[in-house]
Amino acid sequence: MKSMTNTVTISAPERYAFLDITDDLRRAIKDSGVTDGAAIAFCAHTTCALLINEWEDGAMADFRRHLTDLVPHDGVYYQHDDFDVRTQNMHPDERENGHAHVKSMLLSATSHAIPVVGGEPGFGTWQRLIFFEMDEPKDRTITFHVFGA
Repeated sequence: MKSMTNTVTISAPERYAFLDITDDLRRAIKDSGVTDGAAIAFCAHTTCALLINEWEDGAMADFRRHLTDLVPHDGVYYQHDDFDVRTQNMHPDERENGHAHVKSMLLSATSHAIPVVGGEPGFGTWQRLIFFEMDEPKDRTITFHVFGA
């Protein structure tokens, strides 16, 4: 059995931006030499998500709009952002991003297991691996672990 892990660093241009990282996944699969097995894509950050869906402007705009309507950025109290109450996991440069944490918990999309078939991701016709930034843009690490024959 072959197994390989690699990481890529990406940064979205703005909050609520999408990045198509399917080619990064394809490169990880090719570099591993695995033709049949699985690839795990993992994002080690709590305020962004990995999605598998169609890369289509209308679908992404709809998703962004409905998610931000469901969990608004402004005008809502988030205890996570109340620094008089919050005492855990604080950094000197802590900022208000409770909305992004709630969105991330609702999506539960930190990782995906993707079949590898014939050396390619086993996606459906229109499926892509999409990174979605829900906080202030910064460098984000995506780990790909590919294993199989």
